[in-house]
Amino acid sequence: MKFRKLVTSISLTIGSVLFVSNTAQAASFTSNVSQNSNAKEDIFLNSITQKGKTFSTFSYVESVNSFSNTAYTGGNSGAASTDKGDNATAPEQTMEDTTASNIAAFLGNNNLNNIIDGEGRTFSMDLKFDSFISEGDEENKELDSLFFWERGMNSDLTIQALDEQGNLIGNVMRLNRKVNQKYAGFKINTEEIKRAQKVGSWGVSLADLNVTGLRGVRVSADKSHSGPDFKVIARQSSAPKFAKAAKVPEPGTIIGLSSVAALAFFRRRKSK
Repeated sequence: MKFRKLVTSISLTIGSVLFVSNTAQAASFTSNVSQNSNAKEDIFLNSITQKGKTFSTFSYVESVNSFSNTAYTGGNSGAASTDKGDNATAPEQTMEDTTASNIAAFLGNNNLNNIIDGEGRTFSMDLKFDSFISEGDEENKELDSLFFWERGMNSDLTIQALDEQGNLIGNVMRLNRKVNQKYAGFKINTEEIKRAQKVGSWGVSLADLNVTGLRGVRVSADKSHSGPDFKVIARQSSAPKFAKAAKVPEPGTIIGLSSVAALAFFRRRKSK
């Protein structure tokens, strides 16, 4: 093997690892809801069907940490706020100048007409689920673990897994409105808007995030995401609470390992 071929081989290996960690595709699923004829009323998620299997045991957001939000100054300012259908029930009042506990209340239920409304500015929040999320038994291993809904089908959302201690693990994934968002089969009309809008959905597996389990997920957006208006619910599993989560190798680590391999190769050539 000549030096140029070796360098090319190493470069392709590095590129392949980085490519895989950033281009996972969200999957489609069917949202089985209580009704889809009145966009202003409650729309409860009864179950989800994916790959021919239907399940209804979910884990919900129980708390929000590390909440960073563009400041609300009145009118249509700020970044993330709570929102609901005009006639829908909600655990608390909607808040433009929202708090972490207010967001947790709106995400902590199965009403898909209780959402977080983004305004095209920067926000970030760490969402902790009420149970540890893992793939579960072998029979359900191929199913997704995180399910997102987005009002309008016109925004992106960036996510990354969190472990039991709230540390970031795995790779960052951007849920793209144009590439992998699917129509969820219903519309919602909330207090923030004047007409009903289609709701899109993304299904995300633990493999997409390169982890074997998670306790939460960081969701974030900036101006380029165009203001995601979202809801997230997890599929509950029966796996051990403290399952380990895999971490994506840092680019520097990959390069370092490749360098060691190259050095070993040249030493072998020299010894011959």
